[in-house]
Amino acid sequence: MSFTGVKLPEFDTLVARHTAAAMQIEELASLLYGELNGAGLDTAPAERIRKLAAQVGQEAEDLRKRQRIVREMERLKISIGPPVATGTLIAVPDSLPQAQGILDGAAAAKAAKAAAAGDKNALKQLQAYASKARDAGFVKAFLSQLGAKGVTEVPAAIAAQLRAAASAGNAGQTSKEAREAMRLLATALAKGTNPRDPAYMDDCFLNELVKHGRSEFKVNGVSYYGYQAQALIWRASEGKPPFSEKFMQVVGRDAIVFEKEKFQDRWKASKDAIGSALGSKQMPMADLATVLGVTQWMTPGTPSMGSAKQPVDESRKRLGSAVIDDLFHAAASDAKASQALLNHKPAGWKQSVLSYMLTDRLGAFQFHGNTDPFGQALRKALVGRDPVSLALTTEAVNTLKEQAKKVFAADSSGKLSITDRKLFDQLSFLRHPMGSALAAHIDQVYGTYETKSGGFLGPDKRQINKADMDRLLVLVSGDRDAATELQAAEAAHMLETINDSFKANGGKEVDSALRPEARVFGHLVEARRLALLANAWSDEQARKDAKDTINAAFAFLVGPTGQLGTKVAGEIGGQVAEKGAEIGFDKLAALAAERMIKLGVTSGEALNTANNQNEMIVWLMKSGITSAKIAAGDWPRAAMRAAENTRFVTGGHPPTIKPIQEIVADPVTFDQFMKWARRYTDIEEITSNLHDTMNTATDTVHGNLGINKY
Repeated sequence: MSFTGVKLPEFDTLVARHTAAAMQIEELASLLYGELNGAGLDTAPAERIRKLAAQVGQEAEDLRKRQRIVREMERLKISIGPPVATGTLIAVPDSLPQAQGILDGAAAAKAAKAAAAGDKNALKQLQAYASKARDAGFVKAFLSQLGAKGVTEVPAAIAAQLRAAASAGNAGQTSKEAREAMRLLATALAKGTNPRDPAYMDDCFLNELVKHGRSEFKVNGVSYYGYQAQALIWRASEGKPPFSEKFMQVVGRDAIVFEKEKFQDRWKASKDAIGSALGSKQMPMADLATVLGVTQWMTPGTPSMGSAKQPVDESRKRLGSAVIDDLFHAAASDAKASQALLNHKPAGWKQSVLSYMLTDRLGAFQFHGNTDPFGQALRKALVGRDPVSLALTTEAVNTLKEQAKKVFAADSSGKLSITDRKLFDQLSFLRHPMGSALAAHIDQVYGTYETKSGGFLGPDKRQINKADMDRLLVLVSGDRDAATELQAAEAAHMLETINDSFKANGGKEVDSALRPEARVFGHLVEARRLALLANAWSDEQARKDAKDTINAAFAFLVGPTGQLGTKVAGEIGGQVAEKGAEIGFDKLAALAAERMIKLGVTSGEALNTANNQNEMIVWLMKSGITSAKIAAGDWPRAAMRAAENTRFVTGGHPPTIKPIQEIVADPVTFDQFMKWARRYTDIEEITSNLHDTMNTATDTVHGNLGINKY
């Protein structure tokens, strides 16, 4: 966005003189043209003057447009620009739409300031500008007028108004206006602190947010730190646009450090002998809505501390939200923003923010029970395929494997038991995001068991041992969704191994390639079973769940977010729909596997024909081998003779298999084709020994964990 600075009243004089000059030059051109034309002379000089007159006229019109903008800014008493000795230097945008954005932004800032001053009608005025918050001119004017101090004070004033309205029993309408105003603030702040956004203020503004975040304020006699008020803006974010990596590097990281500085002494006291005996909790820095008891009206979906008419006592009441919860809520919409918080070691700290959150601050997440924001941000930061995601996942694995050692041990009967229930409960909310992370990095999970250098590395740069991996998997697999994602990821890994074997040598060594996959699957399935038994499930319940979880993993694999489902719905699906398109081996194998697995899940074949989880995994292997065989197309003569007169071949001796597009298009033809393909694939011979391989892996898990077989 470009601006022109003007100074009053000199600007008005300039506009008037420029307009007059344009008219005078045009008049001169007309007179000269008449004289030259009458004398029979060349009129080119007059034409040149006329062009100059037109140019000056355009400039005069532009100046008059700017003058109208200035008049509107004067009417609204809006001044954007520095004062000078002889008056005010006003920054005037180059277009009316830009000007309107600035005018609206400045007007919204005035309404926000009025709301902060206690004007009850100002919230409604501010609500009216909510739709403007994506305009860069609006945002820059809005944040410039408010300043970092205003951005900090306005949420506090809004929360105080809600408190008063709730006390009077009429929080409903005020709540709606407050939420709209907070969304406006969140959108504006996200845009204004993103260096890639045209609305970006500058680095100084970010530093001012930090300064005021650390400062102490008062609202209606209640003292609060600036971050407690700014957190309400973070909580109001809907992630469109997300807060930037830069914001998290400057403001977010400092908010984490600030909370630790202010609360670490009381946290130590809560963990010492006396504090533990008294049942003290690790209380975090609450956001201002929680302090004032207005969470349920200001940020719906967050547990409330109760009636706003009652005095707030943070030592007793634990519902609401912490500043750090709100921060991770804002970060969770963007992977780089989440990574910016977690992949950082503050000055003077002995651990990273990630390790700190998973250990020293772990109990604080339980105080308000608002654990979703950190879990969502953790998942966002870890599930990517980039180096930072892998590094953070590796760090989380190393941190949590040590926590898992404190949670699980063999009991007197040699069975795995939970020895630290409190820590187990504190870690529970991390199971799903960690399951997603391990699923995203299934190559490293596989490598930990089956290679010497392809697994997760410990702090000593050596691969972590299998016992630690097993124990961590037991912890994570206690969550059904985590176990499902992990098993689906290993299923996809197994299918890739089958395809690679067929591409390398026609599948001649696929049985050898599948043994490591079977062992890894054995570890994953047994981890889920042991997690359930440690939580007092019966053996019958655990056996049924083992099959149900694998079936859910198959459904996830071919679902809209699964590896096969997304592949087939995207590029492959487009090629199938395109008549005559060539489909390569990998894509054809994926398509066939997706159709077979989906049919097996929806018809119940995969679940109902298997006696246990191992048979279900073998069913998956058979489906994968058949799919690869179809993609390879290397059928024996007997198979092709048997295909004669079927729906999926053309005439001839031997016949030719129709293009896959035609086979897939007709369900009856497809079913007939798949039945034939299974019959002429040497599945049983290949998979006969894999049951024993998985059983051996189960025994290995028990040995790694130092427990009896049961």
